[in-house]
Amino acid sequence: MLLFTLSCFELNIAISPSSKKALSLFVYVFLVLQMGLRWETGTDWDNYLQHFQITDSFSLVPSTTTSPELGYNTAVWLIKLVFSSYSSFLVIHAAVYYYLVFNSIKRYTEILFLPLMLFYCVTIGFEGSNRELIAVAIGLYAFRYIYDGKLTYYYLLAVLACMFHYSAILLFLIPLFNQKLRPGTVFTLLTCSIAFGVSQLPQWVFSTVSNMIGGAAVVKAVYYLGNTSDSLLDSGLSIAGLVKRLVLLTLFYYNRRALSEKLGYYNIMLNAYTAGVVLYFLFANSLLVIVNRGDLYFNVLEPLLLASQVYLITQRSSKLIAATVLCVLSFIFFFQSISPFYDLFMPYSGLVINRGYYRTVH
Repeated sequence: MLLFTLSCFELNIAISPSSKKALSLFVYVFLVLQMGLRWETGTDWDNYLQHFQITDSFSLVPSTTTSPELGYNTAVWLIKLVFSSYSSFLVIHAAVYYYLVFNSIKRYTEILFLPLMLFYCVTIGFEGSNRELIAVAIGLYAFRYIYDGKLTYYYLLAVLACMFHYSAILLFLIPLFNQKLRPGTVFTLLTCSIAFGVSQLPQWVFSTVSNMIGGAAVVKAVYYLGNTSDSLLDSGLSIAGLVKRLVLLTLFYYNRRALSEKLGYYNIMLNAYTAGVVLYFLFANSLLVIVNRGDLYFNVLEPLLLASQVYLITQRSSKLIAATVLCVLSFIFFFQSISPFYDLFMPYSGLVINRGYYRTVH
């Protein structure tokens, strides 16, 4: 409700730059502390806590197939040289993550609170996925360099993201979509991806590329392939998810011309989201590891694109209605996001809230 209230103010009331900066800082600190001071809340809690506790030296080589990548290992080691508390690490992790997110949202949409409300609810279910969240935030931050034509910077950041989570290799696909795609081209891409997705070709391509890369990447690929269900329904994905993406994609393309004139980054965000939808159709039927692990890099643009639609509304009353509708959608997205791991999030437990609560499921 805090972000909804601030969204209404942002859309309907002229807020001075200093006041908006103060409000942004307040929300930033609030979210950082919420993520950083959690305890036994979120996914993979035990794994990351144990990893932090046993990391006492720098190592270039992961010890097992489930060991974190070099970037995350290095970050843990460096922070642990100064802070021995896991909560201190989580606060620093959250501060970096939300800095990249805030900076990107403000730059791409020119507003903050409305897209942030949607973004928070879409991604809340990944809280606890320390490595992937940082990789996603780096990828989101890097999109600006595609728009600016500085692909060297983009690829360097994509490599950095891969050092935190190998799934970030999907970021290398996004520049291929950096053009004004015609509706007919998008339809062809979606049709071909559906046809390709129902075959066995995706699994063969994934295995071939993994073998070409070799090293830790192929070990991780084999591990994930052996531990991921091949059932669309078992993964929590559904026809509703497919329909939602198609409906939103239609809306985003319908308003592309008008919004591209108002927001310079709209087209690159739409292109990246399109790439994510294509990815979804390609692998949702065969390699759910790609959808589960990789879709987030593209899906984080959905909140930004949704929030951008308010630029087409001129009347204040209509903006308020639009913000209310998006707030309701946010609640839906929130519960959809945490539904596979409901017991890991509800209730929230942290160092200052529900401190004595013991979660039986970690």
